[in-house]
Amino acid sequence: MPTIGLNFGHDGGAALAQPTGVHVIEGERQVGLRHVCGGNAGFAASVGDWVNRLHALARGPVTAVAVADWYTPACRILPGGLVELVSEDITWGRPGDALATSVLRPVKSVDWPLADGPAGPLPVIAVRHHYAHAALAYYTSGADKAIALALDGTGNYAECGMVCLGDGTSLTPVLSFSNRTGPRFGLVYEALARRVHGGQFDTGKLLGLAATGTVDAGLLPVLRTMLAGERARRAAPDLLAPLGGEAPAGSALRYEDTWYPYDEDAGGYLDGLLGDATDDDVVHSYGGVFPDEIRTPRGHRFLVGHSPGDPVCRNLAATLQAAVEEDLTHLVAGLHARWPGYPVLCYAGGCALNITANTRIAESGLFSRVHIPTCCDDSGIALGAALAVAAPQDRPAAGSEWPGAELAYGGPPLTARGPVRTGHTRTTLASDAALAEHVAGMLAGRKCVAWLGGGMETGPRALGHRSLLVSPHWAGARRHVSQTIKQREWFRPVAPLCPAEVAGTYFAGPLDHTDTMLFAVRVREEYAEQLAEVRHIDGTARLQTLHADRHPLLHRVCHAVARRTGLPILINTSANGGGRPILNDLGEALELLDTTALDAVVLADERTVIT
Repeated sequence: MPTIGLNFGHDGGAALAQPTGVHVIEGERQVGLRHVCGGNAGFAASVGDWVNRLHALARGPVTAVAVADWYTPACRILPGGLVELVSEDITWGRPGDALATSVLRPVKSVDWPLADGPAGPLPVIAVRHHYAHAALAYYTSGADKAIALALDGTGNYAECGMVCLGDGTSLTPVLSFSNRTGPRFGLVYEALARRVHGGQFDTGKLLGLAATGTVDAGLLPVLRTMLAGERARRAAPDLLAPLGGEAPAGSALRYEDTWYPYDEDAGGYLDGLLGDATDDDVVHSYGGVFPDEIRTPRGHRFLVGHSPGDPVCRNLAATLQAAVEEDLTHLVAGLHARWPGYPVLCYAGGCALNITANTRIAESGLFSRVHIPTCCDDSGIALGAALAVAAPQDRPAAGSEWPGAELAYGGPPLTARGPVRTGHTRTTLASDAALAEHVAGMLAGRKCVAWLGGGMETGPRALGHRSLLVSPHWAGARRHVSQTIKQREWFRPVAPLCPAEVAGTYFAGPLDHTDTMLFAVRVREEYAEQLAEVRHIDGTARLQTLHADRHPLLHRVCHAVARRTGLPILINTSANGGGRPILNDLGEALELLDTTALDAVVLADERTVIT
């Protein structure tokens, strides 16, 4: 029977899990504010309506409401029992050997409107943040035996990750990671992103910037020590690679006017000082502020700026990315060695949006497949909570031909909430073939179109349902769509779309992992010049491959464009203006058409082109 999930932290929202499929409502796309949380007035005023919509979509009475345990303190729409659990239950907060019993817990929900069902109050189950990530990854994978890894900045209790073992319908937590010891991949990445780009949620920008810098061998051991101190590395050398000869003795970090030298006893910089600090202090110290200056073991000093144009910032981004990749691949290899009978890795959490690190894992050969759900960040927490609580028969079945296919487009259909502007020309084509040829002609003529159809994508990537498309055959195409229309930074990459059957001609890499833009491939050298507009600075591309049976119309458009330009490839980026969530309303799409250099809006389901 159906289960509803709720997330009141950032990237909050609601979701429904039931035997016939999943449905995800991301709050930011309803409220119009990126990364919105339960403390936002618009969110609080709307969440009841979202829950009612999910009840209406349920194929039967909802049996439970699952609530992720991480929430913003500003939230005022929580069940009181959740607050008590998170703030007072030391067993839940410090599980130790009791981890398996500290991931799901019924909580009191007296007079909580969001738990009201048609037949009366519903049971409310609290779900630990990282267990929700792991449940999302495993139960949407189609696997029946897998390691589920969750890694992000933080949840409650300074927890930054969890490892679970998936066996059939069960998912058992076996390991918890803490920001007190590491791996602090998410927090340190967030701290540098705040420093360079100004916001906690700018880690994607930092990944793009990393390709513009150079790895500095002197900075590498310092950054690796920030990710995990040497004491923690010595305690679990199979998971956290020891620094060995790279130990940064003599190095130091400066925050404002205070230098923090490398502490031999604690094996880090802040580790010893934060031994008795609160969880919030630990998280803020590692994730809130990046050092103002770094002194390497050889005495070189790096003054850290605040701009993506600062060479030190660019080299720090490149070096931090190298450090994360090195330590993450060691961690994953260690998990594989500890639990060798699990052929699939299911990976979620904000760290799973790091596509170059994901590619290292996929190409390591350790696992037969690496599954990352499209909404692997906190936008999928509501659904992960619902899946964690749902009965086995109410989750997606194992053995799916395309794991995660339902989830990828599990958002709402396109809406038209307000009055639609008049004065546009609407052209409706008689067939799919006619629409494909019409749109291909526009794209070959250097036009940019918004392609809208089907259920909305879940997670931060546009995957051909809410996309801006332009052909890369002309110089300046990337700048036109990314900077002119979307007003994004120059170093942000765009993504190519390509029919799966010809992708190997143009790209190399893990082409069996390219359905959802969560892995990187390399542009083949012989096509580097032709594909300069989709090729990132480091020669990689965030490819999405199209299969004729899954995306028949868009697949047809690519081949129609190839007949005109010689390239069956399109630039794809999310349909939204600068700083706004991916749009899901026709009025917003027409506003983008009227206020930017966008040339057309294509309503694929209606075979209609609006100019």
